Amino acid sequence: MRLFDFAFVPNYPEPLDRLKALAANEHWGKNGRMLRSYFNHMFEKVMEDGLLSVHSDCQSAVFHTGLTTRNEKDIYAVFCPNKRDDAQEWFLRGFSTKDGIGLGDILQGYDDLPFRPRFITHSEQAFYSLQSGGPECDWPSILVENVSRIPRYLIREATEDRILLPDMRVVGKERYMEYLDEAGLSLNNDEGMDRLVAWFEAALDRALDRLHMDYKLAVPSWYAKEKCVVLMLPLQVRQNDVNVVITVKWDEHHGCYHGLNLLTLEMAYNNARLIARPEARWLIDANHSRFKRTSEGHQYLGRNDQ
Repeated sequence: MRLFDFAFVPNYPEPLDRLKALAANEHWGKNGRMLRSYFNHMFEKVMEDGLLSVHSDCQSAVFHTGLTTRNEKDIYAVFCPNKRDDAQEWFLRGFSTKDGIGLGDILQGYDDLPFRPRFITHSEQAFYSLQSGGPECDWPSILVENVSRIPRYLIREATEDRILLPDMRVVGKERYMEYLDEAGLSLNNDEGMDRLVAWFEAALDRALDRLHMDYKLAVPSWYAKEKCVVLMLPLQVRQNDVNVVITVKWDEHHGCYHGLNLLTLEMAYNNARLIARPEARWLIDANHSRFKRTSEGHQYLGRNDQ
C-alpha cells in the first residue's frame, strides 16, 4: 500500500521537514527530495512486512521510520484516525521519539513498538561474494535500457558524434524523452555499442579488482521494481572518478550475480539510503553538496528511477 492511499498527509512535504530536523544530521538532496523518496518507500516496506502497529483502542497507528535522533533514539511516525468520511482512514500527526513531548505520550501507550523493516536476508546481499566471480551482464541490453543514465559524453565519444543527446533544459522534457527513445534505437545498431561495451566491461573488471582490497565498495541498495536488495558497484568508465553505477542481483539458485541496470550517482545514494546510511567513500562523496549534474555529465529523468 502507498502512503497517500493509507493516510492524508497535511501540507506535504512540510511534515518531512520536521522529520529531517528531528533526525541526525544528514544531506537529503535538493529540497529534501531524497527524504521524500526514502519515506515513501519505507512506508511501502513497512506495510509489506506488517510492521505498522495499530493501538488496541484504534486511536493511533505507528511505525519505525528507520531513522534516529542525534542521540540515537528511534523515531516513529504517528497516525491518528481521519474524521472525514470521504478521505483516507488515517492522517499523519507527525514524528516523535518515545520520550518526546506530545506525540511521545501516544508512543508510551504501546506495550511494544514496531521494529525497523529488515531488508537483507542473505549475506550475499550485503557483501559481494568474490568466489562467485564477476556478474553476468548483457551489456547491450543494459546500455540501451539505461541510455539516460550513461554520461552523455561517453555516448558521444563511442559513436564519434553520430548520437548526440541535447540539453533537456534547452529542448524541454517532452522532446528530450523523444531523443532518448531515438538514441536507444540508434545505439543498438551503431558500431559505437561495441566500444561502450568494452569500456563498461573494463570498468567492471577494475571495480572487481578494487573490491578485493575494499569490500565496502559494494553497497546494498533497494530495487523497488522487484522489491529486493541488490548490490551497487561503482564504475570508472574512461576516467579515474566514479561516473556511473551498476546494480547486480544475487541468484541463489545458480550461485552468481546478474547485472540489472545502471544508476547515476545521485540515484545510487537515494536507493542505498533505504537500507542504511551509506558508508562507502565513493557514495558519500557523490552525495556531497559539491556534486552536481551538469551538461558535461549526467542528465537523466526519473522514469525508471529504481
